[in-house]
Amino acid sequence: MKTRSFFPTLLLGLLFVLLVLPHALPASAGRNNDRKTRRAEQAAATARSVDSILRSERFLFVPNRVVTQITGIPYANLNTYYEVAVTPDSLVCSLPYYGYVYNTIYNPDRSPFFFTAPDPAIRVENLPAGKQKGWIVIGAHERSNHRSYILTFEIFDTGETSLTIQGSGTQHLQFLGTLQPLPAGEPAANRPESR
Repeated sequence: MKTRSFFPTLLLGLLFVLLVLPHALPASAGRNNDRKTRRAEQAAATARSVDSILRSERFLFVPNRVVTQITGIPYANLNTYYEVAVTPDSLVCSLPYYGYVYNTIYNPDRSPFFFTAPDPAIRVENLPAGKQKGWIVIGAHERSNHRSYILTFEIFDTGETSLTIQGSGTQHLQFLGTLQPLPAGEPAANRPESR
């Protein structure tokens, strides 16, 4: 019985690796560097867009999740179209409500976070540390139900945003979503009526 030596096969494999590997690594390293460069450019463009939104005080917040105040349901994904549109002249809020209302409202079938408020008090606070871009705190007053609201947006370089909203006579809720530039035209597609 003839046995083949393992040693020549090992040497041939090692020679192949030494000849091919130096040529293969720079190509994959170049692709990785290209990907990293593209990601860095996209991140910088997004950060510039967020800066522009913060300076203009005109933006649209689109939530995709809400942290609820309901026992047993810690959060709910939002598949329906909700938004908060902010301009220096008005705040249009159409958000669902998961919590308790402590005093009566004009229309009990409607969410207390579905309102239009003229002339909101907007305060922008930039945070220089980390990836956090800044905070926007808005005070608003709804005339029809005589409610006051505080909306606190925590905005990151990526455009990801957390909104905590507290209304008089309601529990606070936290919404997670994205911040976008406000499109031209109406500030909200499902604009609540002003009274």
